[in-house]
Amino acid sequence: MKETAYLLSRDELVGKFRKLPVLNNFENKYLRQILSLSKLRMYEPGEQIIEEGQNDRWLYIVISGEVRVHKGGEELTRLSHVGDIFGEMNVIDGQPRSASIHAVTNTTCLAIDASFLDKLDEQDKHPFNAVLYRLFSEILAERLRETDAELARCRKDLEKYRKA
Repeated sequence: MKETAYLLSRDELVGKFRKLPVLNNFENKYLRQILSLSKLRMYEPGEQIIEEGQNDRWLYIVISGEVRVHKGGEELTRLSHVGDIFGEMNVIDGQPRSASIHAVTNTTCLAIDASFLDKLDEQDKHPFNAVLYRLFSEILAERLRETDAELARCRKDLEKYRKA
């Protein structure tokens, strides 16, 4: 992995990252705070980004490339859209990583040290968390819908198998 220094005082990046759908609801002052504790990380194909069972406070946004999410060696999904997020569950519940993530292609991510959430002043904490957790809810709801659809397909296939 190659990474930049923290993007502290990089105001020229605020407009660029505002274009990401996942960050466009944050006010500029919050984007500056996010960037001040963020790094750009570049991964080569096959390189591990997150290890299942690991416990850290990093949240990732795909800027370019593709990553593979897998649990126990079994691929769960791939993320390749600009703005795809991973690592959010650990930020929400503080539990160890539930899956591993590896780069499939040359991949660049905005890696956000979520410990900045603890450093927000009381005045900013509630509005910021409202936007952030709304974003997380939308992501998790979409993933749950996809999982429900896959489960329904599996049950249908199982029923066909039992009848055969």
